[in-house]
Amino acid sequence: MNIPTERLIRELSRPEAFPETTRDIRVVQTHISVIFITENRVYKVKKPVDFGFLDFTTPEKRLRFCTEEVELNRRLSPDLYLGVLPVTEEGDLLRFGGSGPALDYAVLMNRLQEDRLLPILLEKHEVTPEMIERVAAKVARFHLQAATSPEITRIGGSDAIHTNTEENFEQIQPYIGHTLSQATFDLLADFTRTFRDVNRELFLRRESEGWIRDGHGDLHTQHICLTGDIQIYDCIEFNRRFRYSDVLCDAAFLAMDLRMKGRKDLADLYTRKYLEFTGQGGTEALYNFYACYRAVVRGKVEGFRSRDPDVNEKEAQRAAEDARGFFHLAGELARAITPPGLIITCGLMGSGKSSLAAGLAEKFDLEVISTDRVRKELAGMDPLESKHVPYGGDIYSSEFTDRTYRELSARSEALLKSGASVILDGTFLNPGYRSLATETARKTGSHCIFIYL
Repeated sequence: MNIPTERLIRELSRPEAFPETTRDIRVVQTHISVIFITENRVYKVKKPVDFGFLDFTTPEKRLRFCTEEVELNRRLSPDLYLGVLPVTEEGDLLRFGGSGPALDYAVLMNRLQEDRLLPILLEKHEVTPEMIERVAAKVARFHLQAATSPEITRIGGSDAIHTNTEENFEQIQPYIGHTLSQATFDLLADFTRTFRDVNRELFLRRESEGWIRDGHGDLHTQHICLTGDIQIYDCIEFNRRFRYSDVLCDAAFLAMDLRMKGRKDLADLYTRKYLEFTGQGGTEALYNFYACYRAVVRGKVEGFRSRDPDVNEKEAQRAAEDARGFFHLAGELARAITPPGLIITCGLMGSGKSSLAAGLAEKFDLEVISTDRVRKELAGMDPLESKHVPYGGDIYSSEFTDRTYRELSARSEALLKSGASVILDGTFLNPGYRSLATETARKTGSHCIFIYL
């Protein structure tokens, strides 16, 4: 039997319904819970709802997920989550933890210091770099210790990336013209699919290296309290698919949310320290891909709220505005991490290709690979050595030149796959060599530009 929400709120709002003495009781509702807040405690009762991705429809299921909520959240906040209390009936009235039969269940928590919640401190401009470093350190420790297994990897690995991203685009398409434009939708879909397909090997490598773990799943600013011992709480207990993921995906949620709140400086600091603490340097492109993904998810959820018939008009309008903000941020992130570029200089020797390549590399942070350097390295020479040999002979023979351009292609492919943009400094007079460069760009999903001098 499920207790009607109206009765639950009415009878559990009485001071006599609580095991401790209380006079001040506040009730907060979400779409999945009714939360009773007293001076020192929080009692959270799950609603008997079924949204497909969660199912709380029976008391037995609610007991199970209450228990899991406590156990999972104790990984990060052991002193915050006190246990599970039955909702009992005594006479005709409900109470928490009474001696009567259990009709439902509640998660019992210590009350947080609400003035220390991260969003509140951000609004008051009281968040310091030291605080963010502490958060990054706590998240890093959590991820390094988090469980992984073949089952976790199967549920949260590369196949899940494909499923989750395609599900996002299917679900946000009806909101084109409401919370995002067609152009933004196309940008996000094209970027996501290209990055996902080009980096298939990277996603598989993350699996084999054990980075798919049982994380938090909902790691944004609202779930962080900056007390003496930082509290990170309210992880997802109701669906493993939302909690099992690459740790970068879990961590990037907070960076995205900090950016959404106008604190790119703190987002960048958090990202830098998190990657440093976990030893995951060189994964910035993948991390930012996940930040974009998280922004799309938040835009989707706020879009749902904007059309929820149970949400009043003012809240619906605010949800629509928030959704537009998340989609705008997702677009910014996608444009910032669009596929890397491959620039190829073409022209006779002495035409200024090397000077141009050096100038472009400095201005746009490009990696330069020159045929002259590669040729000499393949020959076992000092790249700075000037060896005067007849053009067409020795290291300039057609066979050695073919080898040089193949090596040029291999090196550029490796750099492009790592997320770097590359400029190739060579004559590229042979159409076959230009085709080789074009194929490298195609294989890595990179933009390709030829500059003829």
